[in-house]
Amino acid sequence: MESTQPIYRHFSFTSFNHLFPHNFIKQTWLNMKPYRRKRYLGLDGFLWLGLFTAAHTYLPNLQQIFNLACRLPQTMAPVSFVSVSAFCQYRNGFPIKILVSVWRYLTQRLYQLYPSETIRWKGLRLLAIDGTILNLLESLWPHFGALKGCRGAGPAQAYLITLYDLITRIPIAFRVGKAENNSRPQPLFKRIVKHLKPDDLVMIDSGFYSIEIFALLLKRGVNFIIPMRAGGKPKLIRRISKNDGLYQIKASRQWKNVSYVPEVMTVRIINVQHTGFRPKRLVTSLLNASSYSSEEIAWLYHQRWHIETFFREFKHTLQATRWHARSPHAFYTEIFFQMFLVIITRLIMAEAALKSGEPIGQLSFGKCLAEIRYILSIITHLPVKYWAKVYEELLIRLSGYRIDVRPGRRFERDTQKRREQSRSRYSYIIKKEKKDVA
Repeated sequence: MESTQPIYRHFSFTSFNHLFPHNFIKQTWLNMKPYRRKRYLGLDGFLWLGLFTAAHTYLPNLQQIFNLACRLPQTMAPVSFVSVSAFCQYRNGFPIKILVSVWRYLTQRLYQLYPSETIRWKGLRLLAIDGTILNLLESLWPHFGALKGCRGAGPAQAYLITLYDLITRIPIAFRVGKAENNSRPQPLFKRIVKHLKPDDLVMIDSGFYSIEIFALLLKRGVNFIIPMRAGGKPKLIRRISKNDGLYQIKASRQWKNVSYVPEVMTVRIINVQHTGFRPKRLVTSLLNASSYSSEEIAWLYHQRWHIETFFREFKHTLQATRWHARSPHAFYTEIFFQMFLVIITRLIMAEAALKSGEPIGQLSFGKCLAEIRYILSIITHLPVKYWAKVYEELLIRLSGYRIDVRPGRRFERDTQKRREQSRSRYSYIIKKEKKDVA
């Protein structure tokens, strides 16, 4: 059998299966338990529809997205497509484990593209963990709740925590939980720790500072770098240099009966000061100063900024702030497809960079995503004989979308100073306008 079952007689997914090979789709489909709408859509059809919806989530509703998906070439009259209600029912019952297998397959494909010496730094895989708040539809309020404001309950919100690869620039795993005021992100962190492996180095935001988290990471053989919380008073053991030393931190009484949390823990603390930024104390488990210098530790934690740019791309470039799901299961499925779109875009960007000789990671994600949107819109009508040529042209176009490099460009994080400058600038404009009127 040359191709999988199409979702409609005018739609063929033979070209689309170049991103998801037929053997992978067929084997995954056979392992999937049948349910009511399996025979109507198929795995390849659902993957394409999910990716197409994720790529066009800026449209206000699913009906407009499906109208765009049904648009055929001008030589053919529009035809009916799978209905929105059918797709929603299909999505509500789709097994999450199938989406997890697709995630693993895409991640393995991307890692195979990268040279082995570029994936790790001194034998360590560089990762970052951070979270963000997602605004949801009102129908999801009973499941996730909301951050309470002084004037009552706010919009439905969820807390998204992501494990992110700083080299390949892709999400490795994510967890979603409640965003209520009395809930803390530490439980979600514990659930995502199982995806970490020995010889991983994790950059963590200061909001996750806890000796319990440090103990969990060290128990799995994972190293970490995290800013010390404000007011922390560690005990100096040995000074390595002026801004570097070994310290002891003590566990509070709440961890007294927790077996895996030690009473005291030896860590390394480095004082870092960048121009225009507040001084910071970095706590790390990399105790060997001869193997890992303080300058390298500071540089490594600076790479954590890539996960912040990922959240910006996720919320603004992908516009993953408009959700079309009405149930928690459908919401999780929608997030999966947003993540798939990020990984596929990064996968094609890496292939384009390697083929053209451009530095990996120096291509513009936003411009490349626009090209991927176009490919998703034509791939179901594209004859197989043209796929190789179209994909070759796509790689050439993507290799030309380099990020603008601006040497020496830096912004101070002193918000009060920026506000003062803004106020003085605004008052100057008001005075000038009054003078011109007079």
